[in-house]
Amino acid sequence: MRCMAAIALLISLNAGAVTLEEAVGIALENRGDVQSALMSYESAVWKSRNADLWFLPSVNGQLAFSKNYDIQEMTIPGMGSIPMGSKYSSIAGISITVPLFVPQGPAGSRLASRAEELSLQQSRAAEMDAIVQVVRAFYGVLLSQEMLDVSAEALDIAEAGYELAALKHDVGTISRFELLQSRVAWENRKPGLISAENALQNANVGFAVTLGKDNDAHFQIEGCLDDEPDFKIPETLEEAREIMYQNNPDRQAAEYLELVGDAGVDMARASFLPRLVFQTDLSYLAARNDIDFEIDDYERNLVASVALQIPLFNGFSDISGYNAARAERISSEASARSIRQVTDLSLVSAWNNLKAARESVTATCSTVELAIEGASIANISYEAGMITRLEMDQSFLALTTARTNHANALYNLRTAEAELMRAAGLMEGYLK
Repeated sequence: MRCMAAIALLISLNAGAVTLEEAVGIALENRGDVQSALMSYESAVWKSRNADLWFLPSVNGQLAFSKNYDIQEMTIPGMGSIPMGSKYSSIAGISITVPLFVPQGPAGSRLASRAEELSLQQSRAAEMDAIVQVVRAFYGVLLSQEMLDVSAEALDIAEAGYELAALKHDVGTISRFELLQSRVAWENRKPGLISAENALQNANVGFAVTLGKDNDAHFQIEGCLDDEPDFKIPETLEEAREIMYQNNPDRQAAEYLELVGDAGVDMARASFLPRLVFQTDLSYLAARNDIDFEIDDYERNLVASVALQIPLFNGFSDISGYNAARAERISSEASARSIRQVTDLSLVSAWNNLKAARESVTATCSTVELAIEGASIANISYEAGMITRLEMDQSFLALTTARTNHANALYNLRTAEAELMRAAGLMEGYLK
């Protein structure tokens, strides 16, 4: 016990105490899955901005210098050969292309915009999932600490009972068999303490990893299992369901998933439509038989054109792309339907778990009070010689069981509250 106290003191000195809200903030800043989801959303934002500017002209500059190794010559009898070109040439110019009617532009903008909203809802869902995991890990550490305290107290009580039994055996009031029972009861508490110590270490490591830190990072938890959340929990299942319909990011993601499928089909359909573009080219050309180009050697060439591009045959790529988009739309609709079913199920399950956890907390709380009273009576009765050592051990075992059940019930209640709020899509209460 002195070793565990020293370890706890060392951890507290090397780590700052964190509340649940602070732990959530640390996790949202450091977790890789959250950062990945946010970066995916930022990428979708830039893609949407780019797609919205499809109507802007494209401007390209050109600067080229070339050498002709095979110059054609024309031979004239009596006059020799006359070269038909120059050995060196240079061109500098600029071209501007303005889309006049491009069906792929609005279709691509609509697809990118819906993909952006889908990515936003997916990033919100990733953050909420991370918060739920932090809540579980946070209260998991508190539960492990409580189990360690219960195991340590049970061991101390068993040790005190053995010392009392030894005194009674020395004066001849109890038998050797009863003394051995007391010693066995004491020894049986030690494995439980060792298991509780190991569980606490694992919980601390899991908590650090949940926050996005290395597994050797240590945090001092500030809080207890009895702490009730500061946010309002829906009072009825119907109220929770209405909130879920408005705020659950998974359901909103399902809606945009269907819209992305529709926009993908529109994008594929646009590939069959003609394109009308305006293009102008301004270039300066020069040709010489040496490389001593001067400004006077360049001649201006200005060309303007309007082009109507009609897709006639592209190797069936348009047809296959359209059929693929239709299949993806059906897949998106099926995925969205499945997501809605899962969210409905998760809400009902979370509500039932919360209801059961509340009832369990109430029941175990009264059980702990009765067990404490029974253990006190058993201790006095044993000292007075009115009950046996086995009966007293049974009373203290009942107290340990009652405290363990109550701590587990509180942990289940705290996690059930987080799961219900996750299903409803309201996790702001866990943020600072």
